[in-house]
Amino acid sequence: MLPFKALSHVSVTVSDLGKARRFYGEFLGLVEIPRPDFGFPGVWYTLGGELQLHVIVGEHSEVRPVEPHRFDVRDRHFALWVEDADETYDRLTRSGQPFHDFTSTPTGLRQLFVHDPDGNMVEFIGPTRASRVTRMERR
Repeated sequence: MLPFKALSHVSVTVSDLGKARRFYGEFLGLVEIPRPDFGFPGVWYTLGGELQLHVIVGEHSEVRPVEPHRFDVRDRHFALWVEDADETYDRLTRSGQPFHDFTSTPTGLRQLFVHDPDGNMVEFIGPTRASRVTRMERR
């Protein structure tokens, strides 16, 4: 038997809490939840059920340079399941924010990747109605 029950939270380090709030709260639409006072700035979001995203301001941590057009599937990221990846594609397209779109994947699901203002990568994964052509798109 595994020694844990479930994934509790994912944590990302950012340099600017205001920019992070605009990205995760306003752009992605995540709902902020209460956070204890740890003596350093941050914000928590619910990801549904008991799963949470913890955004932490790291004053002395090395933040990767923001390169929204750079992409490598092996980069650190966390993935959020979406019921309609095509709807997420439309939302990302309307935002004007650069993202990477994969419609022909080994999983059979559409995968969309976007970077937050500090270069942390977020993946949206879910079903698609898009034609299954072999391509890697960068928007």
